[in-house]
Amino acid sequence: MKNCELRMTNLKVHTLKKQESFLQMIGFVVLFFLCALTSTYAQNVTAQVDSTQIKIGEEIKLTIAVEADSTASIVFPEGENIFLPLELLESYQVDTLKKDAKYNLIKKYGVTQFDSGSYYIPKQVVLINNKPFFTDSIRVAVADVAVDTLKQKMYEIKSLVSVEKTSSDWWKYFLLVLGLLIAFGLYFYYFVFQLKPKKKKKKKAEIPPYDRALLQLNELDKSTLLLKSEYKDYYSELTNIVRQYIEEEVHIDALESTTEELIRKIEAQKDAGYLALKDETIKNLKNVLQTADLVKFAKSKPDDAVVKADRNLVENIVVETKEAIPEISEEERKKDEEYQLRLLEQQRKKRRFRNTVIGVAAMIIVFGGLIGYAVLNYVKENTYIGHSMSDLSEGEWITSRYGAAGFTIATPKVLKRITPIQSNDSVPAPVQTDIFAYQSHLAPLSIVLELVTFTQKPEITLDDIGNQILKGFEDNGATELIVKYDEFESPQGIKGLKMYGTGTFVDEVSPLGGTNDRAYEVYIFEEGRGIQILKFMYAEKDEEGKDIVERVLNSMTQTEEEQQ
Repeated sequence: MKNCELRMTNLKVHTLKKQESFLQMIGFVVLFFLCALTSTYAQNVTAQVDSTQIKIGEEIKLTIAVEADSTASIVFPEGENIFLPLELLESYQVDTLKKDAKYNLIKKYGVTQFDSGSYYIPKQVVLINNKPFFTDSIRVAVADVAVDTLKQKMYEIKSLVSVEKTSSDWWKYFLLVLGLLIAFGLYFYYFVFQLKPKKKKKKKAEIPPYDRALLQLNELDKSTLLLKSEYKDYYSELTNIVRQYIEEEVHIDALESTTEELIRKIEAQKDAGYLALKDETIKNLKNVLQTADLVKFAKSKPDDAVVKADRNLVENIVVETKEAIPEISEEERKKDEEYQLRLLEQQRKKRRFRNTVIGVAAMIIVFGGLIGYAVLNYVKENTYIGHSMSDLSEGEWITSRYGAAGFTIATPKVLKRITPIQSNDSVPAPVQTDIFAYQSHLAPLSIVLELVTFTQKPEITLDDIGNQILKGFEDNGATELIVKYDEFESPQGIKGLKMYGTGTFVDEVSPLGGTNDRAYEVYIFEEGRGIQILKFMYAEKDEEGKDIVERVLNSMTQTEEEQQ
């Protein structure tokens, strides 16, 4: 019995301890919650603007106010694109006001928009002690600048004046003229400064060495080197004549040898019995060469008598060397003639091979250029690369009728039919859809025409179709879309809905992928049981792209059958 009472007593004590622990835990949670709540409400973030309605280009002052403890770390939003679709004009300095134990921090931003419409200033993030606090988004309206026609004088519209189109291909003609001038210059240089001296030199080389040496001496006599006292050049020509003759007739290296080396080689030829030259002749040659060395290297100026004597000595040396050369036997002469014939044949073969190589290279260049031009045109016409914007705007446009609805437009290139499975249909309904498109990555520009014919027209509006098109953009990965709507009427009276704006679109055609910032324009027309959707996409702020879109829209027509 006592044991039972003891167990009951222990059980009550254990239960009281559990209740006490539970109450302590509850108290701790409540205390933590109150602390967190106090910390949360200690910070207050608000945002307001000085005006929600402005004209185009006017500044909106956005004020973000933060009330926090003096020890809190506060980081305001910064960056050029934090207020898109509005533009940031200026980020002002932070103002700080102390109130009791807290601080009021005020940060102002100047934003604007240069296009009319209704826009939202997106939520902004303020970090307080690394914890994010969000402001509310604020709607603002941007209105066009009204023109007071009572104060602004109006003028009559001037009549159209035809203006001769200026050629934009001037650089092609400039390159052509420049190429012709370069070709003429190379031709003149080659034939006047290269070919003629070569022919003249070759003609002289065909004269026998003995006769050529005498001819060169006579030409030296007719020169004006001595009259100009140019002794160095005179003696250089004089010694080169005799050295070249000895090298060709005696077959020793005379042109590259010094005076002492040449005399030793000639004496060796004489001692070997290959040259029956007198000692006096060798001595005279040595004296002439030494005099030439003094004139060329020591700037010596010999008397006219010495110059004349040296010239006569050279002529005598040539004559005596000719007589001192042993007669060649008939067999040796034939061998020499055969050798010369073989040498000439080898030279002719080299010339033929060189001319053949030049001809083949020229043909490769010409045909390679033609093939490259054809391949380039094929690539432009049949791949995603496409044509440049200048090619599209300045080239010949093509007017075509698309689909059974008789929708006719003029485009820089023919819109090619693509299967519906390769493109997202804009209208999710049982329809017959014809899709035609052209895209140029080089421009960049894309034109897509969708002709939708309902088997039985559903209850659908142009706004519904526009929403489906936007959804298709987003499904294909488009982000940061800015959308505007407007009514449209073409010069031919075709009315419809215009949807336009900017965004970041995924490049699905390029093999490299990636995203591009683009401006887009979508025009939706309704005729009977059919709907025509014309889409344009081009680079932002591209005036040539806008001109192409306007030109296409101005050419748009529909058949009378569809308009009835």
